[in-house]
Amino acid sequence: MKKVMRLVGVQIWALLVNMLSIGNFRGKKQKALYMGVGFFAAGLGVLMFFYCFAIGQGLMMFNSIGILPALIMVIISLMVLITTVFKVKGTIFGFRDYDMVMSLPVSTGGVVASRLILLYAINMLFVLIVMVPMIVTYGILAKPEVLFYVYSIIIMFFLPLVPIIVASFIGTLITYIASKFRHSNFVSILVSLIFLVAFIGFSFTMGNSGKELVNISKALTDQVNSMYPLADMYTKAVIQYDFTSFIAFLAISIGAFLIYSILIGSLFKKINTTIMTGRYKSNFKMGELKETSPFQALYRKELKRFFSSTLYVLNTGIGVVLLTIAAVALIFVNLDKLMGIPEASVVLLKMVPVYVSFCVVMCFTSASSISLEGKSLWIIKSLPVEPKTIYFAKIAVNLTIVAPVLFDVILIDIILHLGLVKGIIMLLVAILGAVFISIWGILVNLRFPNFNWTSEVTVIKQSAASMVSVFTGFILVGIQVGFIMLIPNYELGYLIYILLLAAVDFALYRILLTWGNKRFLEL
Repeated sequence: MKKVMRLVGVQIWALLVNMLSIGNFRGKKQKALYMGVGFFAAGLGVLMFFYCFAIGQGLMMFNSIGILPALIMVIISLMVLITTVFKVKGTIFGFRDYDMVMSLPVSTGGVVASRLILLYAINMLFVLIVMVPMIVTYGILAKPEVLFYVYSIIIMFFLPLVPIIVASFIGTLITYIASKFRHSNFVSILVSLIFLVAFIGFSFTMGNSGKELVNISKALTDQVNSMYPLADMYTKAVIQYDFTSFIAFLAISIGAFLIYSILIGSLFKKINTTIMTGRYKSNFKMGELKETSPFQALYRKELKRFFSSTLYVLNTGIGVVLLTIAAVALIFVNLDKLMGIPEASVVLLKMVPVYVSFCVVMCFTSASSISLEGKSLWIIKSLPVEPKTIYFAKIAVNLTIVAPVLFDVILIDIILHLGLVKGIIMLLVAILGAVFISIWGILVNLRFPNFNWTSEVTVIKQSAASMVSVFTGFILVGIQVGFIMLIPNYELGYLIYILLLAAVDFALYRILLTWGNKRFLEL
């Protein structure tokens, strides 16, 4: 166990170094960065407190405040489940330092346990950000006994274990199935997308959305309790102070973790070997060689790199999937019935461009594209091309991934009968938003590069560049909502927003060609 914890400590330290020790960030700059991350986490915690408090007040109106802990527990469990599924490859399987780790004097079971503990540490941060505000909120509103705090705090540290294990099993299954096919990456992406779409579709069947908040919460909690026994144990432990349920929750969580570590340990080497060797054709034939421009060659290289990673596709291209699902779903959905409020569709229609923007800014392939060059960066730097050609190739890939959004927007416009003006507004918002996130991603990645990663998870999901890109996108969507709320005239508000966004895009383009070129040569 001592060796396992040492290995976990090294992995966590490496993760923190890759995330926070960026470029020349040392001394005071590094401390300032740590403080910035701390303040950011605290800010998210405060935001979650207000979110939980608003839900809690709504539940109190129906004397159902006791639902709050279980409801938030279900939400965070689902978040851990979904996000962890796509971290399995690169964290448990297919990590770049596999040979080095396996050469250490640690058993295979110990290595597997260390990788699962690493996943636990990553997810535990988000559990704390969500569950601590919930505990505080429930304490203020319900004024529970001391046992509530004791049980809640202890269980909180064991809460993500089973979701991580379930997600690891699903992710392992997807990875193993994909490895049996010639085009394993394509199969992995396809299976993962099927799982994601199925999960989203299932979430719509969890209850009748036309009911009040309390009825929705009760229906959701009851259904999840019947499917996920730990949720019921959690409710009995923290609300009813049932000591037996409390012990059972801890025992099942710990026992499942230990059993899964042993089981997956027996297949660990085989699956990793299969994933990392892959399948190759033996009947290679030399074909006709074609000459292309430097831009086309770089563009194809970037596009191939994008589709070679399931994690890259699902984490930086998920916005297109979400918007496409929503566009197709509109064909079968009655908006008034869905909302359960008369004329609710009128309000919803005003927010359609906001949802389009949200989906667009969720596609930020460029934010990882520089870092993913890794130790091979010198190769593209030595090419006889200008830096802007390299940038444009990476930006073009981002725009290519976002391109299906335009067809989704046209489909939404036709289904909802928005008209020509609103349709054009959505198109312009989508195009300018795509240009913004594409150029901004390159700039952020140039400012916060990471070339010493051992797992692509670190670059794609956990790097400073990806985090800054994600939350900048959220800020952009927030600004868009602000224009809608502050300017009564819908068309005028969006006209001002579109003009400002176009100006920002142009400014970012100029910065990329000036500061960006200088920064790229310094890397």
